[in-house]
Amino acid sequence: MASKALFEEELKKKIESEDYNFQGYYFPEEVDFLGLRFDNDVDFGGATFEKNADFRAATFMGFADFSEATFKKNAYFNQVIFQQNTSFTGATFKQNAVFTGSTFKKIANFNETLFQYHTDFLRTTFQEEAVFNDATFQEELTFNGSIFQDASFDNTKFEYVFFDKSRFQNASFVNAKFQSASFINAKFQNELNLQNAQFFLKGYFTTDLSKAKFHRAELRNVAFVDCDWPERIYEEVHASLSSRELETIYRNLKQNMQRSGDYSRAGKFYYREMEMRKKGATKIKDRVGLRVYKCLAGYGENYWNTALVSGFIILIFALFYGAFDCLQYSVGNPCLYQEVIDVVYFSFVTFTTLGLGDITPLTTLGKVLICFEAVTGAFMIALFVVVFVRKMAR
Repeated sequence: MASKALFEEELKKKIESEDYNFQGYYFPEEVDFLGLRFDNDVDFGGATFEKNADFRAATFMGFADFSEATFKKNAYFNQVIFQQNTSFTGATFKQNAVFTGSTFKKIANFNETLFQYHTDFLRTTFQEEAVFNDATFQEELTFNGSIFQDASFDNTKFEYVFFDKSRFQNASFVNAKFQSASFINAKFQNELNLQNAQFFLKGYFTTDLSKAKFHRAELRNVAFVDCDWPERIYEEVHASLSSRELETIYRNLKQNMQRSGDYSRAGKFYYREMEMRKKGATKIKDRVGLRVYKCLAGYGENYWNTALVSGFIILIFALFYGAFDCLQYSVGNPCLYQEVIDVVYFSFVTFTTLGLGDITPLTTLGKVLICFEAVTGAFMIALFVVVFVRKMAR
C-alpha cells in the first residue's frame, strides 16, 4: 500500500510540474488521467501500463506520443481531444481499447499497432489523416458513425470490423485482409480504394461505389446491397489499367452479382466486360466478331437490338427485290403502292422461312437473294430466341 501511495504521489507531482515525459516508464498500478489537460507535448513512448489506463475526457494540446507503448489491461481514451499530431505507432493493446467519441484534429498515426481485444472507435472524428497501415485487429473493431478525412488502412488485418454509417473523404484499404466487414450506409465522398483487398468470410456494402477501385480485389464473399454504381467503374475512367485488367474486374463484379441474384446488374457488368475484351482484342477477326455480336444482340444482353436489326434486314432485302425486279407477283402489273407492300411482305415471309409460295422468284438473282435472306433470317430468329429466353429466365 505504501508503494502504491508513493507512486500516486510522485505521479501527481510530475503532472503538477507539467513534466509529461514518461518515455519508457513502467506503471504498476492503475493510472487516472481523467479530464486532465496536457498543455505541452506528451511522451509515453515505450511505456508499459500494467493495469487500466484511464485518459477519459483528457485534452492533449501538444504532440501526444504513445509509440511502442504497451497497455496490458483496458485503455480508455473516451471523449479525448488530440489537438496536435498523435502517434500510437507500434503500440500494443492487450485488452479493450476504447476511443469512443474522441477527436483527432491533426494526424492520427496507428501504424503497426496491435489490438488484441475489442477495439471501439465509435463516433470518433479524424479531421486530418488517420493512418492505420499494417495494423492488426484480432477481435471485433467498431468505427460506426465515425468521420474520416483521409483514412489509410493499407496492409491492415481485420477480424470483425464495422464501418456502418461512417463518412469518408478518401479511404484506402490496399492489401487489407478482412475476415468479416460491414460498410452499411457508409459514405465515401471521394475515392474508395479496395485494390488487392481480401474478404475471407463476409463483407457487406450498402453505399455509393461510383469512385471505388477494385483491381485484384477478392470479392467472392462480398455482398453489395442497394449500392449506387456508375455506368463505368472508376478505374476504367481514371486509372491507367489495361483492357485485360479491366475485363477481369468486370468479370469478378459480374460473378459477384450473379451469386447474389442481382442479374440486372450482372448483365451490365457483363456488357462492360465484353467491351473491354473487344477493346483489348489483338486479332482482327476477334475484334470484328465482337463488334458484330454487339451490333446484333448487345453481347447477348439486348434482344431489342436483334429485333431492330432483323427489321432492317427485312427492309433491305425488300429494297433489293423491288430495285432488281426479280419477283413474279400474283397480280400482274401491280401499282407502286401494291408493289411496295408485296416486296416487304415477301421479304418478311422469306426472312421467317414461311415460304407461302404466292410470290415466286423471277430471276437467278432473286433465287440467290431469297436463299441468302432465308439463312440470315433463321440465324437472327435463333439469336433472338436465345437472347430473349436468357433475359427472361433471370
